[in-house]
Amino acid sequence: MVLDSKILFGKETTMSSSVAKEEKSPISSLPDSMAVSYLARVSRSDHLALSLVSKKHRSLVNSSELYKTRSLMGLTEACLYICLSIKPDTTPRGFILRRAAQRRLIPIPIPLNPSQPPVFSSFVVLDWGIYVIGGFTKDTRTSDVWLLDCRTNTWRHAPSMGVARLLPAAGVVGGKIYVFGGCDDLDCSNWAEVFDPVTQSWDTLLPLPDRNESDNLIGEALVMEDKLYAGTFFYSPSDSTWGRRTRPETLRYCCVIEGMLYGCDSLGNLVWRESEELEWNQVKGLEALRMNFSSRVSRRSSLFEKRVSKLSNFGVNIVVFWVGPRWDVWCAEISLERRKEEGEVWGTIKWSEAVITVEHAPFARVEVEVLYAASVNV
Repeated sequence: MVLDSKILFGKETTMSSSVAKEEKSPISSLPDSMAVSYLARVSRSDHLALSLVSKKHRSLVNSSELYKTRSLMGLTEACLYICLSIKPDTTPRGFILRRAAQRRLIPIPIPLNPSQPPVFSSFVVLDWGIYVIGGFTKDTRTSDVWLLDCRTNTWRHAPSMGVARLLPAAGVVGGKIYVFGGCDDLDCSNWAEVFDPVTQSWDTLLPLPDRNESDNLIGEALVMEDKLYAGTFFYSPSDSTWGRRTRPETLRYCCVIEGMLYGCDSLGNLVWRESEELEWNQVKGLEALRMNFSSRVSRRSSLFEKRVSKLSNFGVNIVVFWVGPRWDVWCAEISLERRKEEGEVWGTIKWSEAVITVEHAPFARVEVEVLYAASVNV
């Protein structure tokens, strides 16, 4: 089984050995601060090409100063990072989705030994990085935390948690990472922890008092109004209090964009609401998306019916992923318009197409799943 060669162009993810000569450039003669100011105005999609010009260009493109300058100038761009599981291959694969005339997934490296990749991990986005938290490796839970630096697309090992976790709930509030559950022992004193990226340390929180087994393996959490919602409970970091949700979440795919909660069922019905207490409302204007999901490739069987695989934000837009009948991964990016006078939210499909195709032998058993999708401003 291989991926479409038009998608997996590995030369774009590694430094070409054929680039041996340093090209002269006007930027090479400028002071670093001035050169960074110029490079900050260049689209990030061109940074790879710039890094091939010279060692100085490469150093500046990969520097933290470039990210800080782009942030101060309001020039950061949303990049969508995606992790795919393509079985029978046991190694997850990482990609970046670019906004371009030809949308495609660009491969990035996976952090761990490919023979023992983590599964059943959780992830959060904080500033310019993606933290992959816990999981199952070498047949046991792990306390490992890995950080993908999205400025340079390189991985490093972040400080480990106080306890190993499998499918913990994780979220970011006030610049700190909160992690709950996933422990082997439900009564573990480290059941809830918080990570401070400034001090690079984990601290233990008072755990949910009436927790049960269903509270322990969550996998995903949502942040709304500075509270973390996971499963049937929520946590408020501002006053260190726990509570139970008024009703359980029935939708599997949810994300928060500009303070509003969006959800999607497996057939592409997109809904929204402003708080936990309110009812879901249909996002208007997406009949084409729903028709796409309701169509079947085979009238004799629903085996090949298209199903949503993941929902995520892409900046202020929303993206829906699904797996097609030929094991190709499709994506639709949808812009959202809030019409307050009508009390409605309307969606417009900006584009919809296959972003990767999995080639496989006839009648081979293949399973494709989007493990996570995360939008990072860099």
